[in-house]
Amino acid sequence: MTIEALFDTKGVTVAYLNPTPRLARSAWSCAEYGDPDVFSPTDEDQLLEAQEVCGDCAVRELCLELGVSRDEWGVWGGVLLEGGKPLERVKRPGRPRKVSA
Repeated sequence: MTIEALFDTKGVTVAYLNPTPRLARSAWSCAEYGDPDVFSPTDEDQLLEAQEVCGDCAVRELCLELGVSRDEWGVWGGVLLEGGKPLERVKRPGRPRKVSA
């Protein structure tokens, strides 16, 4: 039996295969940041705030690598991800505009 078969959800399997290294919490700039919601931004101001927090982080590259490998959503290593894929900007709520053909 494979290790993946022991887990019944993708999230648990992915986190097991891509664990967060046990570094001191002080190494992660976001660890003690007061507003964790900025890392799931709903507007460009929150995205900029999250990117500012990530700017000088000692583990920024590792964080981004984890976010991509885990198919994460939100800001990881200063990059906005949706299902592990980088986005250039925060998506606007609602239905997308119709594009005339």
